[in-house]
Amino acid sequence: MQSSEVEENVAPRVYFIPFPTPGHALPMCDLARLFASRGADATLAAGLTGGHESAEDLPNRELAGPFAIAVDLLAPLFADLLRRRPAAAVVFDGVLPWAATAAAELRIPRYAFTGTGCFALSVQRSLLLHAPQDGVASDDEPFLVPGLPDAVRLTKSRLAEATLPGAHSREFLNRMFDGERATTGWVVNSFADLEQKYIEHYEKETGRPVFAVGPVCLVNGDGDDVLERGRGGEACAATDAARALAWLDAKPARSVVYVCFGSLTRFPHEQVAELGMGLADSGVNFVWVVGDKNASASLLPDVHAAVSAGRGHVITGWAPQVAVLRHAAVGAFVTHCGWGAVTEAAAAGVPVLAWPVFAEQFYNEALVVGLAGTGVAVGVERGYAWGGEESGGVVVGREKVAERVRAAMADKALRRRAEDVGERARRAVEMGGSSYDAVGALLEDVRRRRWRREMAADPGNAKEV
Repeated sequence: MQSSEVEENVAPRVYFIPFPTPGHALPMCDLARLFASRGADATLAAGLTGGHESAEDLPNRELAGPFAIAVDLLAPLFADLLRRRPAAAVVFDGVLPWAATAAAELRIPRYAFTGTGCFALSVQRSLLLHAPQDGVASDDEPFLVPGLPDAVRLTKSRLAEATLPGAHSREFLNRMFDGERATTGWVVNSFADLEQKYIEHYEKETGRPVFAVGPVCLVNGDGDDVLERGRGGEACAATDAARALAWLDAKPARSVVYVCFGSLTRFPHEQVAELGMGLADSGVNFVWVVGDKNASASLLPDVHAAVSAGRGHVITGWAPQVAVLRHAAVGAFVTHCGWGAVTEAAAAGVPVLAWPVFAEQFYNEALVVGLAGTGVAVGVERGYAWGGEESGGVVVGREKVAERVRAAMADKALRRRAEDVGERARRAVEMGGSSYDAVGALLEDVRRRRWRREMAADPGNAKEV
């Protein structure tokens, strides 16, 4: 059976089920668009209402537990959807194991969208299975993560479980392993030239195929798609985005550092102040997305002076991040190392200043800084405990912020490595590239499995693909 023959069949209906946070939902939306562009009948399914459709809408961290329970209550609704309107396949967020087992009697293949890369997944799996962190005497003592293709060392203070404290957090980390038996394969927002060894390693460790189809943000062109991506319904957001891009238009190439920590990061006030003063002290042009929770940052005297002098631009709401990273004026990206941000920087060929905060972000830092060589560490030794950020104090002072920003912006070798990875990322999604082929392989897998189900149900009428 040839691939061309498979492509001629009826478009397979595929449901995409995101976890409702921007860092998970945005790449899932990109993924659904990507599969639709390749002939799938793609439907993005979501369900929460009432003003708390996303974790970023929660007024405080204490509601994260009830929010997760509310998300789990979508399971029977999803099972009902599958029974009423069956699909050829389901692509679900890896932290929603109920999506792997809902309406199991239909035997619909389920593919887990991992939300992070195979390197971080491999690290996390090793930590959970072998617990090397239990053998060290202190939170700052390095230990080797066993069983990986490279020698990777971490400390307890840099582990996901250290920043998501308590039994419930470990349960959350274990959830993606709960659905492995029901999972047909892994869909990963990554590409071969970024972490091929770990794609192969994770396939071997889990016994499931990995379809590395990223960077999925590249499904957005350079027009309205990229400008509108993730905007939501804020009336002023489009105007603010246009103002930021116009500000960048007036700056020389690679002269601006872009600073953004995602939608869920909450810094204590003193850390916000140190970051702002460090950016002002650096002498580098900057665009800083402070978010609505830290809007007072623009009132800091040093930051206000930099903005007034035309050297800084502060965004208090949403920013068109992919469009900003693609802008010729941007020369580096200070980021929390959420996987979406890592892949968006890679796709744009922009170097990263890694400032991980919580969850698997320290593992992503280890990949970007230690293996890919497309980033440098700001120097964070510990993250913030989820829900306890206000008592977390300062982890990076203004002097270090200023020094690391200046150094990264002047590092031509770092820039060349990042630009090379960016070129490889773009080639990966083009026809004949590794990610392009992975999308085709997954769709072919879906069609083959659909035909086998039809054969089992009605051997006389099933049409071979």
